[in-house]
Amino acid sequence: MYSWQKADNGYFNLLEDGKPVLSAYAYAFHADGRRVETKNAELVSEENEDGVLKLKYQAKNGLVLTEVLALGYDGAIASCVLSDSEGADVETRRLVPLAYNGGGNEGLSWWDSLFTRCLLLPYDNDFWLRFHTEPMHGSSTSYDMTVTFDPKSRDGLLVGALDFDTWKNGIAMIPFATRVLEARSGVADDGTHDSQLHGTLIGPAVSSARFFIKHGADYRILLEDYGKVYKTVNPPLEWEYGVPFGFNAWGGLGINMDNEKYDITAKFMRELSENGFGNGMTYTNLDGGWQRSDETEMLRIKDEIHAAGHKTGIYDGPFCQHLQPFFIKGDLEGCPGHKHEEYLLHDEHGEILPAIDGSHPIDVTHPLWKQHMAWKLDRFIEWGYDYVKVDFLSHGAAEGVRYDKSVRTGRQAVKQGYEFIRDYLAEKKLGRPFFISTSIAPIFPGGYGHARRFCCDSFGNNEDIEYILNAQTYGWWMNGNVYAFNDPDHTVLYQSAWMKQPMTVGMARARYTASSIAGTVLLLSDDYTKEAARERTKMFACNKEVNKVASSRVAFRPVDENGASAAHFYTGIVDGEQYVAAFSWSMEPETLSVTTARAGIEPGIYRDLWTGTLYNLTDGALTWTSQECNALLLKKEG
Repeated sequence: MYSWQKADNGYFNLLEDGKPVLSAYAYAFHADGRRVETKNAELVSEENEDGVLKLKYQAKNGLVLTEVLALGYDGAIASCVLSDSEGADVETRRLVPLAYNGGGNEGLSWWDSLFTRCLLLPYDNDFWLRFHTEPMHGSSTSYDMTVTFDPKSRDGLLVGALDFDTWKNGIAMIPFATRVLEARSGVADDGTHDSQLHGTLIGPAVSSARFFIKHGADYRILLEDYGKVYKTVNPPLEWEYGVPFGFNAWGGLGINMDNEKYDITAKFMRELSENGFGNGMTYTNLDGGWQRSDETEMLRIKDEIHAAGHKTGIYDGPFCQHLQPFFIKGDLEGCPGHKHEEYLLHDEHGEILPAIDGSHPIDVTHPLWKQHMAWKLDRFIEWGYDYVKVDFLSHGAAEGVRYDKSVRTGRQAVKQGYEFIRDYLAEKKLGRPFFISTSIAPIFPGGYGHARRFCCDSFGNNEDIEYILNAQTYGWWMNGNVYAFNDPDHTVLYQSAWMKQPMTVGMARARYTASSIAGTVLLLSDDYTKEAARERTKMFACNKEVNKVASSRVAFRPVDENGASAAHFYTGIVDGEQYVAAFSWSMEPETLSVTTARAGIEPGIYRDLWTGTLYNLTDGALTWTSQECNALLLKKEG
């Protein structure tokens, strides 16, 4: 049972069964440089109505900060509101409703340990960013949420934002206070790829995002609980047609696509579908580079793929502009008499913002963007395509000065852009399902795409596999909660367009297994004009028992965290049956071991779905020696 308690000197505590698990104060900045902090301001009123505690503090400079402390979702909620004692409008770009520790001397016993770790979520998945945990020190930031925990017992404290329509949020380790974290609304920095300050909010009262707080005995369950609360507050874009299986061109072919490859791929995908690969709705998708084909060719490709019994997919980067001559020649498509430069995002001096990852952010509030975007989406619809991979979406949330002056922050802007695409492709509008797959994109907000790739480009070698598993280790809980599916990127099984030599069989097994336990979107990607690629793919993609796991929508839970790397062991329950996945990404012999008690594995006999090898786990441990990068996918027998 949680309760809030006002403490002395501007602090407030969250109690669980009478024991403090969080002690905090709050502060805020006015855009004119003034600051109000609950530790130094006067408490002018205290209200407690319907279980909501409101503490109003006034600084000598006239600023008023109201801390709003509530209970809900089997946890607690905190936010703050900045105002002025004279009723004047206030302007701010940062509010901090929680500058907190683990309850002080009477609180969480592990909080002050040097072994205590914090989960750091990247803002998005560009630049091969990754999840990681680290001790509380320095000035690192976790974007929108974090969980702080004892790695031995797994006991943890989670703090995570619930609102994503206005502020970019962050949980920051601050360097000027010992073992104190700050939950901030108003974060724009290198981690968010921003060159401008976070936009300001103006009004008689400006509120922060709400932050959810919960303590628990297992930080992994806390993350899953946060996912469920997120889903309640911000429902994901649901998909009723099963896990997407199929093919995407980028991993295996890059820009080296041609008519022969399209035709061979469509025929090969039909062969796979007839032999156990798929889930009732299979896609054969194009990617970047399709723009070199004209409308006649795009229709021919679609007809060929549909004739093979598959749906078709296409690619777009809706929020960014590549300023190479290939893209900017002539008028802005669908907008006669207008140029591409007209809808680019600017700073307060009218200068175009710097490129992010090679392309410039577009102002998605500009009428030209909406006109141009409608032109593109209309073509996808009229051509009969069924799936779109939308890429580089973080550009839409860049801070800057927009055409619509009522849109003052990047998150306010990207919400408009997301809503435009989602609503344009809605099944109710089109009369048929249209899958939206977000590729490079912020983790939050969800609700606008059916899937999100939880890592950056990651194809087939052992380093790619470890990188995918890093996202699985710290982001499995997003599957089904923030998005209908976590997307583990294109599943290369033989050789990607960027690999100098083919993968080993062990790499292919690990790659397919990693995709199967992700949630998932299972899109193959190889050059099927190569007989070796076809044979390798048939070796793995037609295993019906593994594909049952991939079709289940179950994201396996990691046994343990592993710093900036990935867990080696994962568990999942599919149709009431226990599964265990184990991975080695070393290219040298490696022995891995885990106790069944630590992993939550029911002791018994397990069978590897790839090789049929039996493993006896009745003695309370799983020990596995791999000679190179490889994987097991075990199912409990009987």
